[in-house]
Order: sequence, then structure tokens, then C-alpha cells
Amino acid sequence: MSDTLTQKKNRIWEIDFLRGIAFICMVYDHAVYDLNYMFGVRTNFFWGYDDIIGDFSAITFMILCGISANFSKSNLKRGLIVFASALLLTAGTALADGLLKTRLIIVFGILHFLGLAMIISHFVKRLPIWVTASIAVTAWFIGQFFLTVRLDTNIFCIFGLYSRNFYSSDYYPLFPYLAFVFLGIIIGKLIYKEKKSIFPFEIGPNPISFFGKHSFILYFIHQPIVFAVLFVIVKIFDL
Repeated sequence: MSDTLTQKKNRIWEIDFLRGIAFICMVYDHAVYDLNYMFGVRTNFFWGYDDIIGDFSAITFMILCGISANFSKSNLKRGLIVFASALLLTAGTALADGLLKTRLIIVFGILHFLGLAMIISHFVKRLPIWVTASIAVTAWFIGQFFLTVRLDTNIFCIFGLYSRNFYSSDYYPLFPYLAFVFLGIIIGKLIYKEKKSIFPFEIGPNPISFFGKHSFILYFIHQPIVFAVLFVIVKIFDL
């Protein structure tokens, strides 16, 4: 999620800002999920577009991951750290799922995806743009094909292949979603050749950019906070 784009004093502010917007949308999506599946409160806050907001958040993170890959010299290291953290998240949600008997487990969610995407980006970012574009299109169509396939096992779920009984409360397989990361790599190469902001101004410190800059850490602490706030709201208003 959050990563160092150049030096700390020369961060590209619009990347942090967009990541912050994606983070806020993610928090909203998780709050809606909790209300529906944890508290039994049916929601339709945005007239049926709740899923779109969640997907917008995830896809924005993916594209920004690709853009940021062009600026980082440590994609492998960061990717391993993020993926290892995601595995801990799987263990934690599996434990919560077993104790609370709710559908909380995250087998391969956005954090797992981004971790592996960072590792893959380390190699893809070195390729010519036309090759990256070809791989992106291929990844997209492979993903669309995988949607029509069902297996008797879930061991290939990271690629988008799974059985009919597979479940993950957050699920973004490598195919087709790697296409968005590769798109980000292309955007980064075309728009951020000089590795600096494309705007002639800065907006200064603000909460949205703060969320974007620290989104990785905030990802792990936001869910307990959201759950606690919703618990109080549900009790107060007897929802």
C-alpha cells in the first residue's frame, strides 16, 4: 500500500492523496460488510453501489502499486514484507472465523495480492512498455477465462481458480487483477518519467494524504476501530 516513492522530502503528493481516497473507500466498504455480516444490519447507503466503491478502492490501490513500482528499488523486499503480513492476516481471520462462527476469513485478499504484485513488478517494470501492455491484456483475458472454470480444489485460488465451495471475505486473485498493476507501471513510465509530481503546486499536509502515506499500518488497525464504532452505534440506535 503505502511506500516511499522517492526521498521522503520529495514524495509525489498526488499518489499519497489518491491512495488516501482509496483507503477511505476501503474503510467504508469494510464498514458495510461488518454491518451486513457481523451485525445483521442490511445496508444500501449508496443505492446499490457499495460493491462498486469497494472495487474502486482495490483497483486504485493496484494501479498505484504499479505506478509506485517505477520509483522503488526495493519492490522485492517490500513485497515480501506485505505478503508475510497478509499471511498473518489470514491466520488471524481464520482464528476469528472459528471463534465467532462468521465469514471473516481472508484467504487471498488485497494485501496478499499487492504483496505478490510488488514482487512481480520488480521484474515487469524493466520490460518495454509494449511488452508490459501485452502481458496486461493477456492477464486480463486469462482471468476472464478462469471465471468460467471450476476445479475440485482451492490450491490454485491465488490465480483465480477455485472450487464451488471456496470462500474468502476479501478476494483479488492474480488473474485478472495483475492487469491493473501492469497498467500502473505503464502510466508511471509515461507520466512520471522525471519521478516528480505532474502538478505545479502542492496541497500541503491533509488527512487524506496522511491516510495514503500510512495506509499499510492503518490497514491493520482500522478494522478493530470500525468494528468498535459500529458496535456502539448499533447498540445506541438499536439497529
